[in-house]
Amino acid sequence: MSHVSFYRKWRPKTFDEVIGQERVTRTLQNAIRANRVVHAYLFAGHRGTGKTTTARILAKALNCAQGPTPTPDNTCPNCEAITAGYSVDVIEIDAASNRGIEEIRELRDRIRLAPTEGRYKVYIIDEAHMLTTEAANALLKTLEEPPEHAVLILVTTEPHRLPPTILSRCQRFDFRRVSQKELIARLRRIATTEGFSIDDRALAIITASADGSVRDAESVLDQLAAFAEGPITAQDVLTVLGILEEETALRFADAIIARGVIDCLSLVNQVVSEGKDVRQVIRTILDHFRDLLVAKTGDRSEELLDTTEARLKALQAQAARAPLEDILRALNMLVATEAEARWSPQPRLLLEIALIRLCRPEMDPTLEGLRARLQALEQRLGSEPVTDQPQLSPRTPTRDEPKAEAATTPMVAVVEDDPPSLSIAIDEVRRSWARVLAEVKRTKMFCHALLIEGTPLELNGSTLVVGLRTGFNFHVENLHKPENRTVVEGALKRVFQQPLRLQCTIHNGESKPAPAPVALEDPVVNAAVQLFGAQVVEVRKAK
Repeated sequence: MSHVSFYRKWRPKTFDEVIGQERVTRTLQNAIRANRVVHAYLFAGHRGTGKTTTARILAKALNCAQGPTPTPDNTCPNCEAITAGYSVDVIEIDAASNRGIEEIRELRDRIRLAPTEGRYKVYIIDEAHMLTTEAANALLKTLEEPPEHAVLILVTTEPHRLPPTILSRCQRFDFRRVSQKELIARLRRIATTEGFSIDDRALAIITASADGSVRDAESVLDQLAAFAEGPITAQDVLTVLGILEEETALRFADAIIARGVIDCLSLVNQVVSEGKDVRQVIRTILDHFRDLLVAKTGDRSEELLDTTEARLKALQAQAARAPLEDILRALNMLVATEAEARWSPQPRLLLEIALIRLCRPEMDPTLEGLRARLQALEQRLGSEPVTDQPQLSPRTPTRDEPKAEAATTPMVAVVEDDPPSLSIAIDEVRRSWARVLAEVKRTKMFCHALLIEGTPLELNGSTLVVGLRTGFNFHVENLHKPENRTVVEGALKRVFQQPLRLQCTIHNGESKPAPAPVALEDPVVNAAVQLFGAQVVEVRKAK
């Protein structure tokens, strides 16, 4: 093989060449200078940030012919052997494939042997979190009382999976994600040295997709160098990675904010025609709205958003046009859509449904959709927004304010029409109950799982009382939530061709009538009961 991958060819050979981890490298260099090297280290952090590379550099610093030294010369036989991977004193173990107790027992026996060429015998255990419980326990004694000549370095991306007994015996270093600016500088240097050109926008897309991983960014650059026949452009990057470009993500967000259903669906059709992965599109839109939220919430967004200057300005301009409630609602819906699309054979349909619900709140049966419809109604009526805790008593005017003679603001009363007379009986509901369950299951599986334990007890006016056995309080509570109640009541209307209200109750196998609603004198509470479909079960006097 004549070609060496960029991430191997450009792997750092000294501490100074490691980018983005100055705190780690400076601490290790100072420890070597002060002769304070410990016997066990834990290097934890995101993939491709230099954990294993730093472990190898530490091994060279300890065994260099000029050392121990914080700056290995990389020319002595020991350094060259470690760099090439054939040093007998530096043993790398892949815990993903050597995770059993027998491999750790062999390590425990071999670690007592004195080093052959260098001063220290260095064991680098990669993917240490993959060790079995038995293997981790076998490693404890070695970590606690290793030979004077031994240094163990555990490398992992998931330190939380290691037992506390292991963590407490190691000096831990956390490797952070490398910033986009540092990655851009490194890739530009590689491109210049390798003799090809790449524009700044292409570099920005590569580093954004790398998610702080130097190895990922260098691998993509290597792939693009082979793909492009001339200077690497942003379009080349989008073609190779199959990701959504920033401009398209901005257009998606603009269409959602403007409630443009047709524009959203046209964009979906466009990205699908271009061969984009719909699941990746959902993640990109989700990340974009997360950045919008950060840009919306403060003046220090430039410190919190690791992005280019041009995109930061575009985000800030878009955030100024988007209400905070719309951004939060989009985030909640996109998070749910992304999770569901991960296993769905039709991710495009899920994305289109989410976009339609975001643009048309009247088609969204969830609580967020209800809030959006209420806000739209307030805007049309020109009324003050409804607060979570309405002020029931008038505010006492201050000394400088004139006292109002009488309240002149009219109160908007919520009036519900008399329920229509029903042409069905409870026996018919029971006979068609399987159809109701099928309709609910087709709409929302969670509601079906809740309702399948229920039994129709009686019709009380336009209210269907469904009983659940003792111990199913969780089901009752969740079926009464507006987003789930709407699903069930919609299924009832489709089956029986007339509206029915759902009320669930706990029963012991006998039919019990639903409790009569409590009459209240407070018009505000009565309006809330009518608006949200609640039921008052008890009235207590304020103390």
